[in-house]
Amino acid sequence: MIAAIPMIVFSDIIGMLKTGFSQSTVGFALLMYASFMFWLTGLVPAFRRCYYRLPWLYPFNMILTMDLAILSIAETILSIGFSEVSTTRHVVAVILMVLQLVGCRIAMCIYLKKNPMVLHKYDRAE
Repeated sequence: MIAAIPMIVFSDIIGMLKTGFSQSTVGFALLMYASFMFWLTGLVPAFRRCYYRLPWLYPFNMILTMDLAILSIAETILSIGFSEVSTTRHVVAVILMVLQLVGCRIAMCIYLKKNPMVLHKYDRAE
């Protein structure tokens, strides 16, 4: 379920690029939902066990949440840029969105290279 959320935001971005008009943004609402679910699984010990049984699930959810945050910011930039009918403003919004996507992805890669996501056995709470 949560893996499909970035695709919803991405399809909104594609829809804005195709039509050239601003749409309502749902990225931050979906980010709030996904972050709440991620927080809840970390808070409740019974739900946290899924990260020890499936060790790939924690990094997957963390990267998915980061990607959703990046896409939500890009969707907002594009929505603000497309709020008026102006070719110059549309071009600037698309350029800013692409720069933001690339810059945030590079920053995320640098952060994850310096701080790898590893679950240690001594952190386990049963």
